[in-house]
Amino acid sequence: NPAFKQVNQVAPGSIAGYIVPWNSMNDAVFLAELLQNDIRVRFSEKDLSFNGKKFNKGSLVITKSDNRTNNEFMATVTKIANKNSRDLYTTMTSFSDNGFDFGSSNIKMVPKNRIAVLKGSGTSSLSYGAIWHFFETQLKYPVTSIDTDDFNASSLKNFQVLIIPNGYYGRMLTEDTLGELRKWIRSGGKVIAIGRALSSFVGKVGFSIARNEDPSDDADGADDVTDEDKLIPYDQRERARVKDLITGSIYKLKLDASHPMAFGYDDSYYSLKLGGSSYQFLENGYNVGYIKGDAVSVSGFSGDEAKAGLSNSMI
Repeated sequence: NPAFKQVNQVAPGSIAGYIVPWNSMNDAVFLAELLQNDIRVRFSEKDLSFNGKKFNKGSLVITKSDNRTNNEFMATVTKIANKNSRDLYTTMTSFSDNGFDFGSSNIKMVPKNRIAVLKGSGTSSLSYGAIWHFFETQLKYPVTSIDTDDFNASSLKNFQVLIIPNGYYGRMLTEDTLGELRKWIRSGGKVIAIGRALSSFVGKVGFSIARNEDPSDDADGADDVTDEDKLIPYDQRERARVKDLITGSIYKLKLDASHPMAFGYDDSYYSLKLGGSSYQFLENGYNVGYIKGDAVSVSGFSGDEAKAGLSNSMI
């Protein structure tokens, strides 16, 4: 960062803490290193302002009071900021210009989570590899891999987050296993299910995941094949076959920018869809990214019927 200036340590008794904007992967790497060095960090769910300088939702708040038992607090934060080329805004007061202080319920602690990732049978090796690379190489935050053949409820007792990569988990996520998973979630655990992994939770008790139904499907889910379909000319068959496919297309989404998952973004986002799976809006939860009304593809290929099936869906 050519605009970055080396952060100098200030007198210990004169500050209330530091504030860092949340805008990029570099900020996430900075946060990951702080947590691994046992620095306690908060994030703001509201916009803040100090001496007229504004900080958007999601900004990191690193207070001296949260780290009062750490004698190396300031030196450690300064060293990590310089290493990651992050500008620290030093504030002498814990009170924001707009009425929020560092003790507000709107400024929450970032947990130092232990994260497990499934691998092995049923798991897409490409999806697992991308997740592992993201955490270990890009974010530089450790994860523990658990083989699907060894997975059970007791294997999660030391973890707060379970990531389930894209894949097929019908054999592993049985009713009994899902019941144990629900207990773990109720005790504070979090599941991140990616891609086809969501299908294992569709219609299951305790999970409000439901597919968007295709009006052209029968009650049993089979496509209606009409006489007109049977009589499609040879030179039009390939075009007809791809009407239900999305092989890779970028769609414009709406974002709930007030939700922590969307901090650092505006109210829209462009997401790559690699398939036509479509899920209804959550009734019991937060629809952070979603398509409202007709889906808008800005690049790539989408069959007409597959594109229509994405209308009014969560992402």
